[in-house]
Amino acid sequence: MNLRFEEELKKERRKNFIKELLWFLAAAVIVVFLAWLIVRFALKKVSVIGSAMENTLFNGEDVIVNRTSYLVFSPRRESVIAFYPEPEEGETLESMDDSSVMIRRVIGLPGETVQILDGKIYIDGNEIKEDYDFRMMSSAGLANSEITLGDGEYFVLSDNRNDMDDSRNNSFTKVRRENIIGRVILKLNPFSLIGGPDPERESEGS
Repeated sequence: MNLRFEEELKKERRKNFIKELLWFLAAAVIVVFLAWLIVRFALKKVSVIGSAMENTLFNGEDVIVNRTSYLVFSPRRESVIAFYPEPEEGETLESMDDSSVMIRRVIGLPGETVQILDGKIYIDGNEIKEDYDFRMMSSAGLANSEITLGDGEYFVLSDNRNDMDDSRNNSFTKVRRENIIGRVILKLNPFSLIGGPDPERESEGS
């Protein structure tokens, strides 16, 4: 009788083990699938092109863009964003590849007026104090006069403030909401969150 009981107990244990193993495998598959979805659809790796974002990001560095950042919320001032430039005639956003992606820092938000005087930034007539220290701007470009942003329009600046490949430049223009891919959240080498210029890397950008 004891032998039969022990055999039944072993069978029950085997069944429980198999059930637990199957649940574990199913959970592992779901986790892997969700991770794949996040990497495939929520995150995007792009390479920095040019010197406009020095000394925060340098030419050739890889960064991660969160494409879900602005599905609900809007870009905030001083966020670093990735976006496509305005399509040229006969071109569409869908036809652009990763080599077209630009990265800049948001300064002016929809509905605001932006002006730069003596290297200082004024939003709606009030000087703003940025969270990070940037080089003094040698030229205000178009922002020497007030620039009014419409609905869904953003004024962006390079972190290298003497590189005018940004909204101060007439050929660059404002950035439209529909052109924005997402927020730049990480740089890969060295691995770190995106913040502001790194004084220790000053020599790299000189």
